[in-house]
Amino acid sequence: MRDPELSIAGWLLLRNAHTLRERAFSRTVEALDHDSIKFVHTSDQAFQIHPVEPSLTGLMAACSANTWSRDRLGNIPISRPGRSALSDPELVPMLQDLADILASEAGQAFTSSYYPCIPDVQMPHQHVQIVMQALQREMDREGKSRQRHPVEFLALPKERQRALAERRRWWFQKFSITPECWVTGHWSVWDVSEEAMPEMVVA
Repeated sequence: MRDPELSIAGWLLLRNAHTLRERAFSRTVEALDHDSIKFVHTSDQAFQIHPVEPSLTGLMAACSANTWSRDRLGNIPISRPGRSALSDPELVPMLQDLADILASEAGQAFTSSYYPCIPDVQMPHQHVQIVMQALQREMDREGKSRQRHPVEFLALPKERQRALAERRRWWFQKFSITPECWVTGHWSVWDVSEEAMPEMVVA
């Protein structure tokens, strides 16, 4: 079933996407028309492109060759306002794969028998607490709207809280969203990892 926030063009491209970068690019495409392309975050602009091969990689190469489209794909908002005045900002639809991965990680923090930290990611204790509190706020709101008892992130063992926070940051970095990028509010398709979508997430 197609995500209602995914364009038909993006949906078709996504079927041929194999890497995180290709999938992120596919989700940015609003429309394709003859020799032009529109992106979700700049839908009022059309960019002239000239692919040399009929493939997703050919389309991406053509967008990279066009200075304007390359720049637009290198400057995409990270988040948008929450769906209610009480909600935290949420990731833009183009980052749906990241959202799915983070949701899977959150579930594994409660269910996996082994859930280690990421050695290469260093986070201060207070930031781990900020992440857990933000996750708990969202779970509390979701539980209230669905009339369900929410899971308790703050009840996780401290080492699991840290592992979850570190894994979240690690995945954000895979999508080119570093703490420095978060401050700017933007991310770049061109810097997203070329790794495959993880098997833990049903694509």
